[in-house]
Amino acid sequence: MANLYAVLGQTELEIVTWLSGLDMSWSASYAEQALIGHKALLQHTGFGPTEVRLRVLLHAQWCQPAEELARLKRLLEAAEPVAFVLGSGEYRGTFVVAELQAVTTQTDGAGVLIALEADATLREYIGDPAQPNPPGVIAQGLRIPVAARADTPAAPASPLSALARQVSAALAAGARVAQAASGLRSLAALAQRNPLAALAQVPQQAQRLNAAAAALPTAVLPALPRPGGLEAAAQVARSLGAAQQALHAAAQRLQGAQAADLGARLPQALALAQGAQAHTEAAAAPLALLAAQASARLDDAGSTA
Repeated sequence: MANLYAVLGQTELEIVTWLSGLDMSWSASYAEQALIGHKALLQHTGFGPTEVRLRVLLHAQWCQPAEELARLKRLLEAAEPVAFVLGSGEYRGTFVVAELQAVTTQTDGAGVLIALEADATLREYIGDPAQPNPPGVIAQGLRIPVAARADTPAAPASPLSALARQVSAALAAGARVAQAASGLRSLAALAQRNPLAALAQVPQQAQRLNAAAAALPTAVLPALPRPGGLEAAAQVARSLGAAQQALHAAAQRLQGAQAADLGARLPQALALAQGAQAHTEAAAAPLALLAAQASARLDDAGSTA
């Protein structure tokens, strides 16, 4: 997506919705030992986890504020470490949502939410100290120097950076599949209350399913020569390919739907869309492995440069 800001696990953050502020902080830890009549001694004991703070203004003019806030709240409640990848393809590490604050700034006369300001604090999760998760990497070669001339040839993209961007795109596409399946569930619920209103939304829903299928990168990702890399790339390709086929099949089930057969077509399409979502979720673990391997290689390259 052209307006992709970052991917947190499989939660897609878009520029138009989320770009208000991104703060990052690093810290070192010191133990303090008091001395009588002298200044205290400090002993370096390690480093604190990286913290990321997302600051955002959500307004009904460009999004559904309550839904966007609920997405992050689900991540906080799941207490599950997830990869944080910027839209540029930069892998920033594994994080948990440690804190979430929201302030309602505007409602309508009936109390319906119109705008809110939210702060989300992410804390780095290293996992097992003996085998910590790969640290975040600011990929080299993704920025153009300010003084660069317009006619200066662009440097060739790093294969590792390309892999990171493709992993980010795959994660974002998985989020679109989940959104399409959620929309189909809402449509099925509407059909039970108002079949004619649901029928009017069928063409748009079929278009969303096909768009989500087209966004899935089904080509085999370039694996690194590391343990599990080739298997992970093959599993991602199989899972995303199966998800794409299921989404196209779901869209075909909706094509030509009439009021008389809508009740039969919608459950079939919903089952296919939910299957596609399951396939994309199955690709999450191997995608995380590929992202970690790419970040480790970038880190090695940076340390030896």
